[in-house]
Amino acid sequence: MAKGFRSGTSTTNGLGLKMFQEDDLWNLHYATLDVLSKIGVKVESEKAREIYAGIGCSVDSQTHIVKIPPYLVEDAMTTAPSSFRACGRNPKNDWYCEGSRTGFVNFGESVNIIDPYTRKRRKPNKKDVWDSARMVNAMENIAVFERCMVPEDVNPHVGQVWVAEGFYNNCTKHALIGMNRPENIRAACKMGAIVSGGEDKFRERPLFTTSCDPISPLVHSKGAVDSLIQAIECGISSKINPMGLPGGTTCVHLAGTLVTHNAEVTSMFVLGQAVKKGVPLIYGTSTAMMDLRSTLSAVGTPELALFSAAVANVAQFYKVPSFVAGG
Repeated sequence: MAKGFRSGTSTTNGLGLKMFQEDDLWNLHYATLDVLSKIGVKVESEKAREIYAGIGCSVDSQTHIVKIPPYLVEDAMTTAPSSFRACGRNPKNDWYCEGSRTGFVNFGESVNIIDPYTRKRRKPNKKDVWDSARMVNAMENIAVFERCMVPEDVNPHVGQVWVAEGFYNNCTKHALIGMNRPENIRAACKMGAIVSGGEDKFRERPLFTTSCDPISPLVHSKGAVDSLIQAIECGISSKINPMGLPGGTTCVHLAGTLVTHNAEVTSMFVLGQAVKKGVPLIYGTSTAMMDLRSTLSAVGTPELALFSAAVANVAQFYKVPSFVAGG
């Protein structure tokens, strides 16, 4: 099992960027509670709305707006585990996330790639997925494999299943594979059970974590929340990963964006803990500034680095594992 260096602690063996004082974090928390209780989030899944209603949330059947009482948010963030074990096919490659420990993953996902032989740009295929999994498996400093591309030579509705197939065949580490459909999660878990030697063994040591992404501002799509529910029922964890665009889909100010971002994540935590109390969830972000000239996501900007550092601080405030984007 691998444990990384500690960052952002009072010891001298780490590196961290402290973005907030404690009172700043409490103010962010209170602002988030205000947003969720008075404005709410739009939930496009009937199954998820029923779960929210069942735990005491106000659900508008016409607008699909769910308003969440503050005590449910605080209960969910308290009961969510503070650590997470990312199990690898080879136990030596287990990655343990806790407190301020840090590790690195590759990032995704590539719409186009540069062919390593022709040096020309093209769409990725199944072989590229296999090659990327083998490369990540060989890199000692990469703790977890993340889906870095979806093959374009398969049906797009099941592209993530082909990523899982490439991962299982070529990597002995844990994986982060975002799934946009419950059917794909079930298929990937069945494959994992075969690899693990049985469903019970896969549930004991799940080999991948999925990603359920809110749509900024304050929308939970049917695919995202149904996938979250399905993942929990299959015994795997999820990363909640908003990708807001300040100046586009969120407030142009990073502070305002952080409030809606936190509301999106914590409302998903409420749903996850309602499905199964104590299920480990990861507080994530891929939020970056919008390039006002092209309207594209400006990944690699100073704002992305600042926001990622802020999210890491917020996750430490809630005592939950975090995943942040890098430039």
